[in-house]
Amino acid sequence: MNITDAKPIEDVSEISAITYGFMASKALFAALEFDLFSHIAGGADSLPALTQATGIAENRLVTLLTVLKSLRLISESDGRFSNAPATARYLVAGAPGDFRDYVRLVNGAFGYESFRHLGAALRGERIFPDKGFYEGLIYDSGIGGKSFSSAQHTGSLGPARLMAKRVDLGGRKRLLDVGGGSGAYTLAFCAANPQLSATILDFPQTIDTARRYAQEAGVAGRIAHLAGNAITTDWPTGHDVILMSYLWSAVGDDDVRVLARRAMDALPPGGLVLVHDFMADNAHEGPPFAAWYLLGSIFDNPHAVCLTPAYVEDVLRRTGFSVERTEIMLPGITMLSKAQRIR
Repeated sequence: MNITDAKPIEDVSEISAITYGFMASKALFAALEFDLFSHIAGGADSLPALTQATGIAENRLVTLLTVLKSLRLISESDGRFSNAPATARYLVAGAPGDFRDYVRLVNGAFGYESFRHLGAALRGERIFPDKGFYEGLIYDSGIGGKSFSSAQHTGSLGPARLMAKRVDLGGRKRLLDVGGGSGAYTLAFCAANPQLSATILDFPQTIDTARRYAQEAGVAGRIAHLAGNAITTDWPTGHDVILMSYLWSAVGDDDVRVLARRAMDALPPGGLVLVHDFMADNAHEGPPFAAWYLLGSIFDNPHAVCLTPAYVEDVLRRTGFSVERTEIMLPGITMLSKAQRIR
């Protein structure tokens, strides 16, 4: 169904479903805190066994399990619990798509905590007066850059590999990944393009994590690391492709234009810029997941923009880039804009 075809809500129950949605999220986060799905997969699939494995008293565990069944994360038959197919693939230790830490830390500890401040953010108040919300909450409030970066890396590997398959960098030699974090996208592009070397620019607290992943991937010799701030640190030249993934949504309108100008100045003629981010449609009607993520960007900067393809392309064109196109990357969540410096 297209966003424009969606019917307006008509019943109070639909409002209630939105109102109480946070309870479902917290139930999932709690289940991951006790690694309940991994215990079920490991054979602790009865109520007594789960009580012993999790340390949760039976009366409380029954309630949590009831919620998880209502969410179709698990099912029960003859007193035995089993994980739903998606649960088994993504929320069990060692599973092919295991991203428990991403859900627990990035969405739970960071995302959920962020939205406690939504009212203040909408009033234009900065939660951390001397720094962005992301930097302040991750590095100053106990979550920890290392844990957060590792969790984010796990959640980014799949999308990064998808982008590396869909974006041809066969003729490119050097990639500058601005705000590259743990380096998931750099690693994916390097794996897909043996001729490619790269530089990752991000906060100093992420460097050790990014280096470790590059070492584990066997490409440490092809990746340099530059500690700094994308807005204030000088960007290195000599790269023929620049990637900015989830960066424009984290800064305000003025800084978006600074980033575009810096990309123009750092690239040679023919250089490619990739802007990958959460984007709403040009009518600002959705999709929901992209809109939710963009609402979260307000915490980091009171001047944050609700990104759309039209906005991103306009900034790039006004900077002097020739825009190729904007395409869907993660359906309903992110889009990718591609542009070249032509002079």
